[in-house]
Amino acid sequence: MTEEKRDKTRVKFKTQVAIRAGDMKITSEANSTDISLRGMFVRTDQVLPVDTACHVDILLSGSSSRLSIRVQGRVVREDREGLGIVFDSLDVDSYYHLKNLLLYNAQDPDSLEKEILPIP
Repeated sequence: MTEEKRDKTRVKFKTQVAIRAGDMKITSEANSTDISLRGMFVRTDQVLPVDTACHVDILLSGSSSRLSIRVQGRVVREDREGLGIVFDSLDVDSYYHLKNLLLYNAQDPDSLEKEILPIP
């Protein structure tokens, strides 16, 4: 059994994700499986090589609005189930939306709150 080396809490969250890398665009309908402050896993049968830089739009829709969390990332894992993407950077608004999404969906929000660093 392999040991997990994640240092951030992941929460189960399914939503539409759009990934762009160069001329390639991957849209995965409701197939993100989990997300953290540092990255996410997206189920897709399309392939991007490890270390490929990409733009990720995590699309959120409510009853009256649509919102997206936009991040710069890179592929850190690729397998037959999908892509593991680490987040390299995101703007302040996207950070707050991601933080709130995680806190709302976490099993233990108090533990997750300790991982979140305030933005100066």
